[in-house]
Amino acid sequence: MEAILLQDLGLIILAGTFLAFIFKRFKQPLIVAYIFAGLLIGPLGLGVITDHANIAVLAELGVAFLLFALGMEIDFSRLWQFKRPILLGGLSQIVVTVSIVTVLTNFLGLALIESVYLGFMMAFSSTVIVVKILSKRKQLNSLEGKLIIGYVLVQDLVAVLALPLLANPAAISNAGLFFNIIASLGAILVLAFLLNRFVFGRLIRYAAKSPEIFYLTILSSFFFFTALSVYLNFSIPVGAFIGGLALTRGSFSLEAVSTIQYVRDLFATVFFVSLGMQLTLLPFEAPLLIFAVMLGVVFILNPIIFGLVNLSAGFGLRAATFIGLALAQSSEFSFILASQGFVLGQITEPIYNLAIWTIIISMIATPYMINRADKFYGFFHKYFPRARILFFERRLIELEKLPKDKEELENHIVVAGAGVFGSALATQLKSAGTVVVVDQDPEIVQHFIQKGFTAIYASRNNHEVWERVRLNKAKLLVLTVPENATAIQILKAAKKANPKIMVFARAHYYRDALGLYNNGADYVVMPQIIGSNYALKEIKEFLETGKHPRAKLLHEEFLKILEEKAKEEEKSDF
Repeated sequence: MEAILLQDLGLIILAGTFLAFIFKRFKQPLIVAYIFAGLLIGPLGLGVITDHANIAVLAELGVAFLLFALGMEIDFSRLWQFKRPILLGGLSQIVVTVSIVTVLTNFLGLALIESVYLGFMMAFSSTVIVVKILSKRKQLNSLEGKLIIGYVLVQDLVAVLALPLLANPAAISNAGLFFNIIASLGAILVLAFLLNRFVFGRLIRYAAKSPEIFYLTILSSFFFFTALSVYLNFSIPVGAFIGGLALTRGSFSLEAVSTIQYVRDLFATVFFVSLGMQLTLLPFEAPLLIFAVMLGVVFILNPIIFGLVNLSAGFGLRAATFIGLALAQSSEFSFILASQGFVLGQITEPIYNLAIWTIIISMIATPYMINRADKFYGFFHKYFPRARILFFERRLIELEKLPKDKEELENHIVVAGAGVFGSALATQLKSAGTVVVVDQDPEIVQHFIQKGFTAIYASRNNHEVWERVRLNKAKLLVLTVPENATAIQILKAAKKANPKIMVFARAHYYRDALGLYNNGADYVVMPQIIGSNYALKEIKEFLETGKHPRAKLLHEEFLKILEEKAKEEEKSDF
């Protein structure tokens, strides 16, 4: 059994790697490659792996570790600014979707418990998918990114509660059983909070002195919470997710995520390939009308609900469109729910197969839908003008407005992208004239406003903002946005509005720097090249003279900065 499981794991990795090369060559999403790898080696393809028990074990292990890693990456403090729309919007979407699907599928002949399962499965969107896509697009900290992460976090927390309740439907009407389930789940969450608050900060700081112990400490949290979850009759992925949340606070959480990123990517491959292996041919007697309902809910109803939620909250049509499309897929928790219901006999095999088909189709479609978000926005912008009234954009207007005394800017400096590099430049350039900071992270914009800067929020490809900051009258544009394609779009808009504007840009790769130069940038900085050249100059001076008087001065100055930053890190751990 163990040898076969190990063999199957090896085949999964080989198939995933093989198709990843092919899909990468044609610039297709790797998630799609992994799912097709599962189709290739599973029962529907070559039939290399047909043991459903092994497939289920590997899939559960994969999704558990994925959820553990995602739990560690969640930063609640960055979502607090939008807590009201996230909580109200997220819970409203779940209630509406679950209610509609339950009533409709029950009317079409499904048992009530099966309909409720389907309702929850169709209500949840994939945290794994959206985090991967937002990370790749450098949009995790954008307005849309924060709202999306907030919504899927609400869904994940509801899923954690729904799993044990659906496994014991009698608990809903049995007060004692219901209390036991809630108390057990609450105990795990409270334990995670206490460990996060009082233990893990000190423990991980000590463990970090040894990379090996640090790595083992992180994995220990995973196995501790999964074991505790099993002991309390919860699913392994639920415990894994809570274990990740226990590590989410403090300066070491980023290092923890970085430490396990390769293991996380391995299990992502295992999960998506295993998911593809679970597809089977739909029999002729399959309830295709219910299948149509499931696809309609995921691709039409949920995007509409999220779109209306975000329009009502005042975030504008562009954000509403992007968020709706980004969340138009089923979740890894949908897969866990389907597996649980099938194993417990609460879901029939045809409905289980339809659920797997829906999950896979929606996950495959998501990257392509998001890549066409601007086209969808253009369509809605043209044919639904009422979606652009001030009420639906009131929160966006607050973020995008300039002070009245800055509305007629001239001969100013625009800094687009206020990360570490852009922030440092903006601070230093303030003495050279009026500096306007533009960023996609509302938190960064607010930070600069508090520091006395003129700062404005801009979502991706929002050309109206660039008119508002009067690029046609600016003397300098500093481009430090993280995504090169967005930087080139801004660069083109700037040169079109003001051919004489001087544009300084930042790039990480040679091809990106070349693209910026080809589109009109006057000077492109590559920090790693400048840093290595400066270091080489200092080293050569020492080798030639045997002395380096600046080294001691730089050492003392840098040491002071490091001591200050280290103290800030220590404070953030408690």
